[in-house]
Amino acid sequence: MPTAYDVERETEFSREKLRIAIPNRLQELVHVVAARRNKVEVWYADLITKILQSVHRTCRDLLNTIDQDGVAAAAWNARNLLELWIWIKYCASSQANARHFYEDALRDMQGLADSLSKLHELRGLPAQFGASTAQKIAEVASEKLGLSSIDGAFERVSDAAKAIGHEQWFSANNKLLSKFAHPTAGLVLGIMHQTEKHRHLQALLTTSGLYFAGQCVIALEEMILAMPAE
Repeated sequence: MPTAYDVERETEFSREKLRIAIPNRLQELVHVVAARRNKVEVWYADLITKILQSVHRTCRDLLNTIDQDGVAAAAWNARNLLELWIWIKYCASSQANARHFYEDALRDMQGLADSLSKLHELRGLPAQFGASTAQKIAEVASEKLGLSSIDGAFERVSDAAKAIGHEQWFSANNKLLSKFAHPTAGLVLGIMHQTEKHRHLQALLTTSGLYFAGQCVIALEEMILAMPAE
């Protein structure tokens, strides 16, 4: 007969891994990057460091949901860890991919400024994020990244997953987690009102997030240990 699902045991296992094991390993990797950062370009060391910090922060956020009635929050953080795993694998697959993702930070900032400008327009307010912001972003692109412009669309995570051969795996997991992370009809009208089942569901979602956290650590280890040591 199949063994009954032990929610408490599974929850405590996730708690221990997210609170101790994974943060400790991430901190060890931070030290490795610090020791080797002078062997690679500054932007590349900065990219890896920021990814490490993002994985650590998201694991902490997932850990914080364990003691809450937080099905959607657990799913959201698990989904973020899935996306971080894809980005790590994408960046590790080639220097060109890593550079594109690094430069996408400015493309995202331009998109943010455009969205704020549109909101001001819709509210009948003077535009404050248009030309001046674009000029500032262009200056940073030129001075910090050596780019004459940042024209071009940012890479979508679904396209990154396809580029590294993880399209189907990403799509299936992303759709599943999104059903719980976003206010879908099923969540609003059904799942959120079945409170007696939340503990089981949340434990499963947390375990899913823990799995992707582990995959992030493995991918980061491969990426970081490939950095020149001498």
